[in-house]
Amino acid sequence: MSNQKAPPRRNTDVIQCPNCGEEYSVTYKRCPFCDERADGRLHTPSGGRRTGGQPLNPLQIFGLVISLALIVAALIIVFKTVSPMLFGSTSDGGSAASTSQQQGVSSQAEEVAVEQLLISQDSAALKAGEEWQAVVTAQPVGATTPITWSSSDSTVATVDQFGNIRNVYTGTGEAQAVITASAGDKSVTCTVTCTGDGTGSSSTGGNTTSGGNTTGGGNTTSGGNTTSGGNTTSGGIAPNTDAVIVGATGGLNIRSGPGTTYTVQASTTNGATVTVLEAAGDGWYKIKYAIGGGEYAEGYVMGTYLTPAP
Repeated sequence: MSNQKAPPRRNTDVIQCPNCGEEYSVTYKRCPFCDERADGRLHTPSGGRRTGGQPLNPLQIFGLVISLALIVAALIIVFKTVSPMLFGSTSDGGSAASTSQQQGVSSQAEEVAVEQLLISQDSAALKAGEEWQAVVTAQPVGATTPITWSSSDSTVATVDQFGNIRNVYTGTGEAQAVITASAGDKSVTCTVTCTGDGTGSSSTGGNTTSGGNTTGGGNTTSGGNTTSGGNTTSGGIAPNTDAVIVGATGGLNIRSGPGTTYTVQASTTNGATVTVLEAAGDGWYKIKYAIGGGEYAEGYVMGTYLTPAP
């Protein structure tokens, strides 16, 4: 028997796909590899067959990007959670931040004690109903001890938590109250002289009437002070006679003129003896007082704080 050779393959029996380049039998209407039709149009892919160079849908691209972003975010979260347990805290990372926060809390909790208090004025004069603020500065700067305020006589002057002092004296003449600012064991004071509005009685210890003392008949005033029996001034105390300071529990300011608007040139205390020179009007007296070394000066005080020397 003679050997028979297989008939040669005819290239006309196959078609090369113009899309994917694969060859397939002419018996297929479409390329079995990429589903390319014989007329050059692509068919919607189905069931796992190769699609070759078919472009991706924009929605598919967007979904792919979102998926990748979520995967990256999840990896970052897992890394931050797990890395401290695997590698410990870095010297300039979590441990440093924690230490810094602890130091911040510690410094905030630390209190700075007041070493000294300074007040804007150590004396002031207020007219009836007038208000004035005393300013207190604590040393050192940054001291945290709170400052509290108080008045020695709230019927004469009141003070609030901000140092606002108000004249509430309703008597006649003048009365004084000592305003104190305290912080810890430190304190500072301001003596406030208040002129009354005359609508009520005087403060405790003060003399009430503007005339104060009676004439030479010897009868006492409501304050209980008597005259020496001589001729008196219009205020009730004879000129060029000695008088004693009374009712000034916090000290008495001697002014340069007959009124609270004049400057304070000196201060005296209860029991001090002065010489009355003359009545200056509105209950004020011009006096002469000792300043030490045998020297004397002249000034003005309210008659309600004067009583004839015994």
